[in-house]
Amino acid sequence: MSIKTIFLDRDGVINKEVKYLHKIKDFIFLPGVFEACWHFQKLGYSIIIITNQSGIARNLFKDNDFQLLTHWMTTVFKKNKIEILDTFYCPH
Repeated sequence: MSIKTIFLDRDGVINKEVKYLHKIKDFIFLPGVFEACWHFQKLGYSIIIITNQSGIARNLFKDNDFQLLTHWMTTVFKKNKIEILDTFYCPH
């Protein structure tokens, strides 16, 4: 069985690009992102967010900082009736 899936990069697609973003206070959703994701869901797509987080490997922030921000972000999506299937990241 196949699942229709769309992969969205986080920084610059979901939110405003901020160098080494790891604080909720600095996270700004881009205009139209909720409407676009809702539309993808309506078409039957599952949504997966992907992101490179080299700030972890560079010790600019911790993996836990990323996890907290990701949990917050997916909660905001859920409040907007958007289900995120999963989030994948590379810490390097």
